[in-house]
Amino acid sequence: MWNSQRPFLYLTLGIIQAIHSIEEYLTHLPNHFPIITGYLHKMTSFFPVLRMSDQTFVVLNILIITFILSIGAFVYQKKHWALKVAKVVAVVEILNGIAHISSAIFVWNYYPGCISAIGLLVVGVLFFVKAVNLSYPSPLR
Repeated sequence: MWNSQRPFLYLTLGIIQAIHSIEEYLTHLPNHFPIITGYLHKMTSFFPVLRMSDQTFVVLNILIITFILSIGAFVYQKKHWALKVAKVVAVVEILNGIAHISSAIFVWNYYPGCISAIGLLVVGVLFFVKAVNLSYPSPLR
């Protein structure tokens, strides 16, 4: 079961990240960076206030999506290193999902990326749990 689900779940995570990036762009997430990082700067004083152009945001997201999807081919080939990288990607996507959903709860309103963040969280957790179960098989099997 895992062998057929592993590449499917991982590639689904990459596709959801692409959808997530589109949602973020269409809802102007980069405009929120100075607000978010400004708040963190006030709380910590060492966190910098960040600004990003829409063009830079798009380029970075294209690079992220390309990286995620390119690893998928190696996950499909059952490369050990790729599974390790894919687990890290899953954790990052889980945290990304949590951050967007938490932001929406904090402002008690829509927050850019919060709808597709649900998919990142769910599929990220599913992939990670299956990957950990594969890495550490139960003694009862």
